[in-house]
Amino acid sequence: MIALLFLAYVVVEIGVLAWLGSTLGIGATILLFLGVSVLGYLVLGAQGRRALQNLGRVRSTAADRAGFAGAADRAGFAGAADRAGFAGAADRALTDGALIGVGAALVLVPGPVTSAAGILLLLPPTRALLRPAVRAVAARKVAAAAARGGGFRGERLVVVDGEVVEHTVVGTPRLGAATPGAGTVLEGEIVDPPQRPHLP
Repeated sequence: MIALLFLAYVVVEIGVLAWLGSTLGIGATILLFLGVSVLGYLVLGAQGRRALQNLGRVRSTAADRAGFAGAADRAGFAGAADRAGFAGAADRALTDGALIGVGAALVLVPGPVTSAAGILLLLPPTRALLRPAVRAVAARKVAAAAARGGGFRGERLVVVDGEVVEHTVVGTPRLGAATPGAGTVLEGEIVDPPQRPHLP
């Protein structure tokens, strides 16, 4: 899959560069390539800083809410609208961070097509259009991970029927060999406990 993606990237970039070179000329194609790259770095710097500020703001708000959640709820200050507003801001910051990360990767990959696609992902209107798709993909991933991780993984629950009796192990107990699936066996001798004298 990765090899196919890399092959498609190389073919598309070379095809676009050849088309631009034959249409605009070599000098104009080089200037356009450099201009798109510089523009991508500038947009990445601005939007990356803004995304980091938003994530930091959400993180500090979450810490403040965790510290004062009990008092605010008791006082009636933290209503449903406040919680919904915080959840929306956190969701926006996380999805924007993911889209900016993908856009940054595309900008850093050489080539006019990947740089233009990265710039589009870095622009706020494009991110607003793509947020629902990112949420849907994330929800599917979480649901799949929860389905794979449900129940006990790698653990066996063994139920042993038995009866508890009052006996004493005498001698030095020693651990026997572990039986597969049964745990460790404790070896020793079981004797009846001494009889207590009956008081009149």
